Amino acid sequence: MTYDLRKTTSPSGAPKSAHIAIVGAGLSGSLAAVVLARAGHRVTLIDKHAVCPKQFRVEKIAGSQIDLMRKFGVIDAIAREATPFYDTLNVRAGHVVDRTQGSHFGIFYDDIVRIVRTQIPASVDFIVDDVRDIQTSPQLQHVDLANHGPITPDLVIMATGVADSLLHKIGIGRRIVAEKQSISFGLTLASRAKQAPAFQSLTYYGAGVSNRIDYLTLFPIAGFLRANLFTYLDHDDPWIREFRRNPMKELFESLPGLARSIGDMEPVDRVQNWVMDLSAAENVNQDGIVLIGDAFQTSCPATGMGVTRLTTDIDRLCNILIPRWTETSGMGREKIKDFYSDPIKQATDTDALRQARHRRSFTINRGLRWQFYRQRHFMRRRIAGWFDRTDACQPAIPNHAGASRSA
Repeated sequence: MTYDLRKTTSPSGAPKSAHIAIVGAGLSGSLAAVVLARAGHRVTLIDKHAVCPKQFRVEKIAGSQIDLMRKFGVIDAIAREATPFYDTLNVRAGHVVDRTQGSHFGIFYDDIVRIVRTQIPASVDFIVDDVRDIQTSPQLQHVDLANHGPITPDLVIMATGVADSLLHKIGIGRRIVAEKQSISFGLTLASRAKQAPAFQSLTYYGAGVSNRIDYLTLFPIAGFLRANLFTYLDHDDPWIREFRRNPMKELFESLPGLARSIGDMEPVDRVQNWVMDLSAAENVNQDGIVLIGDAFQTSCPATGMGVTRLTTDIDRLCNILIPRWTETSGMGREKIKDFYSDPIKQATDTDALRQARHRRSFTINRGLRWQFYRQRHFMRRRIAGWFDRTDACQPAIPNHAGASRSA
């Protein structure tokens, strides 16, 4: 059976909507389906899993990510199930660096995807199946499914992460920018003490280049503390094995002063880890197909740029470019290249790579310049944090209008 949809047209005859197939129903694909279907496009969403499997990926959203989730109309649904937090205590070598404030939501990746999928309009065809082949052209695309027959959409959006087998068939490759750029770890902690920790969220920075630890972040999820550890270890470092066996012992030994900051904690699940290669797709300017999120470029988890990049991709593609593309027939590469050359997308992608390189050098580079830079960075933050704490302790002084302000 062939699935297709005749485009709706305006009185002038210009097409205003399209049939769009999205391959991959993780966070990127599901968000894109929500935005496009609400805009009136016919959307077919395809994934191998009816329920998103548990994965160690995104576990909190913040800042501009929240703003774009709000623009997409899904933040309220996420907020109802997530754990909000606002204040983060930043510590290095047992000494408070500063406190930072900003809205955050702690939530596991599979829960985010589940919630976003509940926001997908009923008009979307969600097909649980394997895609066996994709053939593209300037007009209709051909998506061959293992069990449901072919689909002929106007445009295919690939939201498949780094799974490249389908892309290779149409000449899209992948370039490794930095192999084994970082290794991230995740585990869930519970306090043995009766009193709650003296922080909402904690970021504990590594104090030296020898252990190659960038930082540990602790934040609340559903009554527990979630611990994410970001490192630049070699993938065969024996410390990884020891950490998986006894995570609290290794954390306390590797991060002096951490035990005093967090108290008596115990893990309630197994350590998860993720080895991240920085990579980017090549030869992407193809007829009828566009790559978003990790399918186009991966991000170092320590930078927190992964969700920023994928939400930016969705905003630029679904809210800006596809409405323009549907004003004329066809989805040739002259349209597709507008996405990859979009200045906001390019700036976000470039910033993600820049931050990835910067964080790695900041953490492990032994050069004199980087040693001085690290010392200056944390000294400036401590001084600014000290003044912030001092200001917060000053009494309120009435102003001329009768309101109050801090000294």
